[in-house]
Amino acid sequence: MTRPVESGSNGAAGRTRPWRALVVLPLVLGLCAVSLTACSTESVTPATSPVAYVALGATVANPGSTVAVVNTATAAQGRPITTGTLPSGLALVPTAKELLVVDKADNELVVVSTASGKVTHRIGVGLEPVAVAATADGTLALVANFGDNTVTPVHLSDFTTSAPVAVGRQPSAVAITPNGSQALVASYQDGTLTPIALPALTAGPAVPVGGEPTAVWISSDGTTALVADFQANAITPVVLPALTSGPAIPIGANPTGIAAAAGAPTAWISAGQGVTPLTVATRQPGTAISVGAPAEAVAVAPNGHVWVGTADGTLVEVDPATSKVVRKITLAGLPSAIVIAPVSG
Repeated sequence: MTRPVESGSNGAAGRTRPWRALVVLPLVLGLCAVSLTACSTESVTPATSPVAYVALGATVANPGSTVAVVNTATAAQGRPITTGTLPSGLALVPTAKELLVVDKADNELVVVSTASGKVTHRIGVGLEPVAVAATADGTLALVANFGDNTVTPVHLSDFTTSAPVAVGRQPSAVAITPNGSQALVASYQDGTLTPIALPALTAGPAVPVGGEPTAVWISSDGTTALVADFQANAITPVVLPALTSGPAIPIGANPTGIAAAAGAPTAWISAGQGVTPLTVATRQPGTAISVGAPAEAVAVAPNGHVWVGTADGTLVEVDPATSKVVRKITLAGLPSAIVIAPVSG
């Protein structure tokens, strides 16, 4: 991210489509409302370079349970972090140096220390959480619960939850404005964007966007939101704070995520088998850069390089200056979300 409001989706940086199951689970696991500490002994390799955290939602035959840790300078992989079943969305809390992970099958928000790579808390949320975003001051996280049409507020000072906020059907993405005054929640089944006033935690009237929205991104100046409309092969721009939708921007392939460096004029869309640049001010898309496989998630590093998780279990680094792939890193599973921290500690 990476700030939560810049990574898109999700605050969740780009994510896999949550309604398309990668595996079939024999049962749905119940809610866990207890907060635990010292839940993991996993560790990461310390680094002085930006680190990519990649949620691995599945392996070829089984549901995933880990987050990969990749040094973006050397491509070295640290020890993976075991969080729970079907990690689906990620967000960073820069002020507290914590990684937030939602595990879809466990109905949990998992908190990981980026300094140690250890799980420090588990918080029960709603049914099938698929996306999470955090305020820039690190005080509040919002979890989109795809299975019960709600958003769960989590107070990061004490890891307690407030009453869930009802939104549209099948919420699939959430982002928070830079000043922390409003959250935007995309609902996949309704094709809408629901505003939530913060800190009041009250939902306003939903705004129509395109078909099957999968990701939401908010510009660093808080004036523009972009919504990835998977079914429509387009991006819907939304003027803030008026919440006025503009004409759809054709992308040419099913978009899955949106990301940008803080303050950058260009957002990057993971769509089809590549990433497409979009100039935010003019709403003009550029030429897509192929990554060789379906693009499921996207994040942008501090140096401007674009990192893409693909459906063949690869993390791809793209240099926008040359429009070429720099390298490909084989992962131990299929990526569902990516965020990038400036350092791993």
